[in-house]
Amino acid sequence: MKSSSASSLLKIVLAVSAAALLFVVFWCFPAYMRHVVFVRPDLAGWAFPMEAYIGLMSIPVFACIVLLWQVFGTLSGDNAFSMENAKRFTVMKRLAIVDLGLAALLAAFLLICGVTAAFIAMCLTAIFYVGVVSIIVFHVLAGLVRNAAEIKQDHELTI
Repeated sequence: MKSSSASSLLKIVLAVSAAALLFVVFWCFPAYMRHVVFVRPDLAGWAFPMEAYIGLMSIPVFACIVLLWQVFGTLSGDNAFSMENAKRFTVMKRLAIVDLGLAALLAAFLLICGVTAAFIAMCLTAIFYVGVVSIIVFHVLAGLVRNAAEIKQDHELTI
Protein backbone atom coordinates (compact mmCIF):
# COMPACT_ATOMS: atom_id res chain seq x y z
CA MET A 1 0.00 0.00 0.00
CA LYS A 2 1.30 3.41 -0.90
CA SER A 3 1.91 5.79 1.95
CA SER A 4 -0.47 8.33 0.39
CA SER A 5 -3.23 5.71 0.37
CA ALA A 6 -2.50 4.79 3.97
CA SER A 7 -2.56 8.44 4.95
CA SER A 8 -5.93 8.96 3.24
CA LEU A 9 -7.46 5.86 4.83
CA LEU A 10 -6.24 6.83 8.28
CA LYS A 11 -7.65 10.33 7.85
CA ILE A 12 -11.01 8.83 6.87
CA VAL A 13 -10.94 6.80 10.09
CA LEU A 14 -10.22 9.99 12.03
CA ALA A 15 -13.07 11.85 10.31
CA VAL A 16 -15.51 9.02 11.11
CA SER A 17 -14.23 8.93 14.70
CA ALA A 18 -14.72 12.68 15.08
CA ALA A 19 -18.25 12.41 13.67
CA ALA A 20 -19.04 9.54 16.06
CA LEU A 21 -17.72 11.53 19.02
CA LEU A 22 -19.79 14.56 18.02
CA PHE A 23 -22.84 12.29 17.76
CA VAL A 24 -22.25 10.89 21.25
CA VAL A 25 -21.54 14.28 22.86
CA PHE A 26 -24.33 16.25 21.20
CA TRP A 27 -27.07 13.65 20.71
CA CYS A 28 -26.58 10.39 22.63
CA PHE A 29 -25.54 11.83 25.98
CA PRO A 30 -28.19 14.59 26.01
CA ALA A 31 -30.81 11.94 25.10
CA TYR A 32 -29.55 9.81 27.98
CA MET A 33 -29.79 12.79 30.34
CA ARG A 34 -33.39 13.44 29.17
CA HIS A 35 -34.16 9.83 30.07
CA VAL A 36 -32.50 10.21 33.47
CA VAL A 37 -34.53 13.36 34.18
CA PHE A 38 -37.70 11.60 33.05
CA VAL A 39 -37.03 8.73 35.45
CA ARG A 40 -35.62 10.90 38.25
CA PRO A 41 -37.01 14.45 37.97
CA ASP A 42 -35.02 15.42 41.09
CA LEU A 43 -31.85 15.20 38.96
CA ALA A 44 -33.05 17.80 36.44
CA GLY A 45 -30.62 20.38 37.82
CA TRP A 46 -27.69 18.10 36.96
CA ALA A 47 -28.53 17.58 33.28
CA PHE A 48 -26.77 20.64 31.89
CA PRO A 49 -23.67 20.41 34.14
CA MET A 50 -23.22 16.74 33.20
CA GLU A 51 -23.63 17.50 29.49
CA ALA A 52 -21.09 20.31 29.82
CA TYR A 53 -18.68 18.02 31.66
CA ILE A 54 -18.96 15.38 28.95
CA GLY A 55 -18.26 18.13 26.42
CA LEU A 56 -15.20 19.12 28.46
CA MET A 57 -14.03 15.50 28.47
CA SER A 58 -14.33 15.38 24.68
CA ILE A 59 -11.98 18.34 24.11
CA PRO A 60 -8.74 16.36 24.72
CA VAL A 61 -10.05 13.63 22.41
CA PHE A 62 -10.74 16.14 19.63
CA ALA A 63 -7.27 17.62 20.19
CA CYS A 64 -5.76 14.14 19.77
CA ILE A 65 -7.73 13.69 16.55
CA VAL A 66 -6.27 16.94 15.21
CA LEU A 67 -2.75 15.89 16.20
CA LEU A 68 -3.20 12.45 14.64
CA TRP A 69 -4.44 14.15 11.46
CA GLN A 70 -1.17 16.07 11.38
CA VAL A 71 0.86 12.91 12.02
CA PHE A 72 -0.98 11.02 9.28
CA GLY A 73 -0.33 13.93 6.93
CA THR A 74 3.40 13.29 7.26
CA LEU A 75 3.11 9.68 6.05
CA SER A 76 2.88 10.53 2.36
CA GLY A 77 5.94 12.83 2.47
CA ASP A 78 8.12 10.20 4.18
CA ASN A 79 8.45 12.51 7.19
CA ALA A 80 6.69 10.28 9.72
CA PHE A 81 9.85 9.77 11.76
CA SER A 82 10.43 13.34 12.88
CA MET A 83 10.91 15.11 16.17
CA GLU A 84 7.69 17.05 15.48
CA ASN A 85 5.71 13.80 15.42
CA ALA A 86 7.47 12.57 18.56
CA LYS A 87 6.39 15.81 20.26
CA ARG A 88 2.86 15.33 18.96
CA PHE A 89 2.68 11.85 20.50
CA THR A 90 3.99 13.25 23.79
CA VAL A 91 1.26 15.92 23.75
CA MET A 92 -1.32 13.23 22.97
CA LYS A 93 -0.10 11.21 25.96
CA ARG A 94 -0.55 14.27 28.19
CA LEU A 95 -4.02 14.89 26.76
CA ALA A 96 -4.94 11.26 27.48
CA ILE A 97 -3.72 11.69 31.07
CA VAL A 98 -5.87 14.83 31.44
CA ASP A 99 -8.89 13.00 30.03
CA LEU A 100 -8.32 10.04 32.34
CA GLY A 101 -8.13 12.48 35.26
CA LEU A 102 -11.43 14.07 34.22
CA ALA A 103 -13.01 10.60 34.03
CA ALA A 104 -11.66 9.76 37.49
CA LEU A 105 -13.15 12.96 38.90
CA LEU A 106 -16.49 12.11 37.31
CA ALA A 107 -16.37 8.56 38.71
CA ALA A 108 -15.54 9.87 42.20
CA PHE A 109 -18.37 12.41 42.03
CA LEU A 110 -20.88 9.78 40.90
CA LEU A 111 -19.78 7.34 43.62
CA ILE A 112 -20.03 10.04 46.30
CA CYS A 113 -23.53 10.92 45.05
CA GLY A 114 -24.53 7.24 45.06
CA VAL A 115 -25.07 7.05 41.29
CA THR A 116 -23.81 3.56 40.53
CA ALA A 117 -26.03 2.35 37.71
CA ALA A 118 -24.59 -0.59 35.76
CA PHE A 119 -24.66 1.33 32.47
CA ILE A 120 -22.65 4.20 33.96
CA ALA A 121 -20.17 1.81 35.55
CA MET A 122 -19.74 0.02 32.22
CA CYS A 123 -19.17 3.31 30.37
CA LEU A 124 -16.64 4.52 32.94
CA THR A 125 -14.82 1.18 32.81
CA ALA A 126 -14.56 1.49 29.03
CA ILE A 127 -13.32 5.08 29.36
CA PHE A 128 -10.67 4.04 31.89
CA TYR A 129 -9.54 1.13 29.71
CA VAL A 130 -9.27 3.26 26.56
CA GLY A 131 -7.53 6.01 28.53
CA VAL A 132 -4.87 3.73 30.01
CA VAL A 133 -4.28 2.00 26.67
CA SER A 134 -4.03 5.39 24.92
CA ILE A 135 -1.48 6.66 27.43
CA ILE A 136 0.66 3.55 26.95
CA VAL A 137 0.38 3.59 23.13
CA PHE A 138 1.17 7.32 22.84
CA HIS A 139 4.12 6.95 25.24
CA VAL A 140 5.57 4.05 23.26
CA LEU A 141 4.97 5.74 19.89
CA ALA A 142 6.61 8.96 21.11
CA GLY A 143 9.71 6.99 22.10
CA LEU A 144 9.82 4.95 18.91
CA VAL A 145 9.35 7.95 16.63
CA ARG A 146 11.94 9.95 18.62
CA ASN A 147 14.48 7.10 18.33
CA ALA A 148 13.78 6.68 14.62
CA ALA A 149 14.12 10.43 14.05
CA GLU A 150 17.47 10.45 15.85
CA ILE A 151 18.70 7.49 13.79
CA LYS A 152 17.46 9.18 10.61
CA GLN A 153 19.24 12.42 11.55
CA ASP A 154 22.49 10.56 12.39
CA HIS A 155 22.27 8.67 9.10
CA GLU A 156 21.79 11.90 7.12
CA LEU A 157 24.79 13.46 8.85
CA THR A 158 27.06 10.55 7.91
CA ILE A 159 26.17 10.62 4.21
